[in-house]
Amino acid sequence: MHTEQSASPRDPERVDTAAEFRRTHPETFARYLARRRVVFAVAYVGYVCAYLVRNNFKLTSEEMRLANGWSLTQVGLILTAFTITYGFGKFFMGMVVDRTSLRKTFSLALGVSAAICIGIGFIQSLPLLFAAMLMLGMVQGALAPASMTMIANWYPNQTRGSGIAIWNTSQNLGGAGLPLIIAGLLGWSGPGNLAIAFWVPGLVVLAISFLFWRIGGDRPEVENLGTLNDLYGDAGTPQVHHEADASYWSIVKTDVFTNPVVLTVAVINALLYFLRFGILNWMPAFLGTEMGFSLAQYSMAFSILEWIAIPGSFFFAWLSVKMPNRQSVVGCCGLVLLGALIVFYMGNRSYPLLLICTGLMGALIYGPQLIVNILTLNFVSLRTAGVAVGFVGLFGYIVGEMGANLIMPALAERFSWVTSLTFLAALAVAAGGLYLTLRKREASTVQVAPG
Repeated sequence: MHTEQSASPRDPERVDTAAEFRRTHPETFARYLARRRVVFAVAYVGYVCAYLVRNNFKLTSEEMRLANGWSLTQVGLILTAFTITYGFGKFFMGMVVDRTSLRKTFSLALGVSAAICIGIGFIQSLPLLFAAMLMLGMVQGALAPASMTMIANWYPNQTRGSGIAIWNTSQNLGGAGLPLIIAGLLGWSGPGNLAIAFWVPGLVVLAISFLFWRIGGDRPEVENLGTLNDLYGDAGTPQVHHEADASYWSIVKTDVFTNPVVLTVAVINALLYFLRFGILNWMPAFLGTEMGFSLAQYSMAFSILEWIAIPGSFFFAWLSVKMPNRQSVVGCCGLVLLGALIVFYMGNRSYPLLLICTGLMGALIYGPQLIVNILTLNFVSLRTAGVAVGFVGLFGYIVGEMGANLIMPALAERFSWVTSLTFLAALAVAAGGLYLTLRKREASTVQVAPG
């Protein structure tokens, strides 16, 4: 049975007990802090590595298509195979993450991803490649839930948001770094040696996965360091409670499937993915064909958006420390600003202003998106953190990304790019409004330590 806690004052007895625990177990608390740093490093570096063995085919698809005589439709089908299984993989693998060792699940999924990536570099059969991309999507689906569950289990309310925010930059670092690595490898070995773009990153990540198997962290209580509630009292974890004998599946039902707050977060995530890919995936068509910018110019705008997202995420990390239980308000403000920027973006023909605009859009796309991750973990118990992350992520990929890929060009062809981008701006404002509906629940669920 799920019981909600009202916005009553913090229980002083639990605060005193947590303070007493830290005072009487200083060595345990010191070991917890040291291990927390290691666990975060594994989660961060591991997710950078996830991108180093994820987008290799996407980045070399045109060269592979020409070398093998494949059609654009065939390449698109292979890319869609990954998108579908990755979306569903985050959901189903999230359940696995909740019920298994975080250390083993994360390192094993990373190692298997690397092995599949190595194999893809040597596959020339379309059916085999399709099957490999299906498997890669499913296995990669475990990595985000496992990473965020690590942070949820090791960081209290006050710093969980900043931990998630900083971790979120790992996708930007990995996504921006892989093209440079592949370009360097092909420049060194020759453009015809496409396999090197798969097996070199794959071998490096495979070696790292073995290291993580040894040094990666599990939940603190598994390592005999106590729970976050032992260490911080009510300020340790979200105030979401269940009966002690409740089964995992009953908790999943109440925490995720029938929880209107989590369902709202999932809808927000779908809108954010629509915004993200509605802008990114159609930059060449809009900026190039419609607005007359050159390939070099819109490529730079694309890159600027991704790179500025990193300091933008650090700014949102700072906000999460200052306002740990007001992230819904921060997300709303960010999305309203994003809507205004989209309106400016669709009428701007100045290249310098384009770079400034796309950089700010990068910060305001990825910032509110990381708030989705923070709120997801704040609205569920630690026992269902993995499946909640996967469920919300499923909405992002299956509804958001696929919707952007289909609806944006349909609106542009039927009406105009102005119509498509106005629709995006409206979605940004709508998502901001949905964020505000979570304000009261967030204030009652996320308690912080005094002072």
